Amino acid sequence: MEINNFYSSNTYIYLPTKKNLKVVLSIDNSTISKNAFKLYNPFSKKAILFKKVMNILYTKFNFFTKFILSEKRNQSEFIDYLEKKLNTKLIVSIYFATLKDKVVLQLQDKNAKIIGYLKFPLNNIGLKHIQNEINAIEILSKKDIVESAILVDEYEGNPFILLKEIDGTIGIVERINLNKILNKLENDQTYLLSEHPRVIELEERLTKHDFHKYIKIINDIKKRSTSNYKLVYEHGDFTPWNIVETNNKFVAFDYEYFLKDGLEYLDLIKYYYQVGKLLNNLNNHELISFIKKEININEIELLLKIFLIKEILRDTEENESFSYEENILELLEKK
Repeated sequence: MEINNFYSSNTYIYLPTKKNLKVVLSIDNSTISKNAFKLYNPFSKKAILFKKVMNILYTKFNFFTKFILSEKRNQSEFIDYLEKKLNTKLIVSIYFATLKDKVVLQLQDKNAKIIGYLKFPLNNIGLKHIQNEINAIEILSKKDIVESAILVDEYEGNPFILLKEIDGTIGIVERINLNKILNKLENDQTYLLSEHPRVIELEERLTKHDFHKYIKIINDIKKRSTSNYKLVYEHGDFTPWNIVETNNKFVAFDYEYFLKDGLEYLDLIKYYYQVGKLLNNLNNHELISFIKKEININEIELLLKIFLIKEILRDTEENESFSYEENILELLEKK
C-alpha cells in the first residue's frame, strides 16, 4: 500500500524533510505531539539534537507553528478498518523503515494514550519480515520471553501485527545486561559447528545462491572448530536500537529476523559489529579487534566469519550491497 493508506484525520509534520521522509508525526496538541515523537529514535548526535529541537517546537509552541509547518490529512480506509477492529478512534503517526520494506504505525486512542505499534509490509521483503515476526512472537510469548501481540490480522491479503508499547529508553547496553537477554533465548542442546543446524541452514542457502567460495570457507571452519555451541532462538538484528530499558530490565524487540534454530554468539557479534561500525566508525582492522576484545573466546574469528557470511546472505536476499562484509571476511581469510 502507499503512504496515503496510513493516515488518520489529524494534522501532520514530515521529518526530517518531506522529500527524505523518516517519520510523519501527528501534532494536533502537545500530548499527541509528545507521544508521536517517541516514534522517532535517531542515534546520530546531529539527528538527536534535531529531534530535541523539533520536539520542543511542537510540544511547547504547537499552536503557533502547526498552521505554518504542517498539513491536515484525511483518514484512510485502512485506519477506518482498524478503528472498527479496536473499537476506538485512532491517532496515527508513521515511521518508514530504512529498507522501505514496511511502515510502523504508532496508534494513539481518542484520549491520546499510546495503544501500541503496528507493522505493515510494503513489499515482498517486508511481507517476509512481518510473517517472521508474527511467528517469533507466537513462539516466544508462550515461553514468557515477550508479550503476546495485541492483534494479528490481514488487510487486503497483507498480514500485519500490532504490538504493545515497551515504554523506556534506548541506548548502549552493558555486557552483563546483554547476557541476561540472550540467556533467555538459549536452548540446552549443543552441537559442533559441523553438525549445528544453523551452519547447515547457511550451507543450504549458499548452495542455492552458488556462493562456492563461501561454502569453502564454511568447510574450513568446520574442520578447524573443536568447540560445541548452543542452539538458541536467534534474534537476528540484535542492536542497540532494538533493545529498550524498561522497569529496571532490558528487553529486546523487533524480531523480524528471528530464527528458531540459531547459533550461539551470532547475536552478540551483531551487537558489537553495529556498535563498532555505525556508532564508533571503526575501520576494518579496528572493528575486528573491537569484536575480539568484547567477545573474548577461543574461536571468535571462526564465528565472526560465519556471522559475516550470514550477513552477506541476508544482503543478497534483500538486494543490498555486501561489499563491506566481504572486505572484512577477506581480511580475516588473509590472516
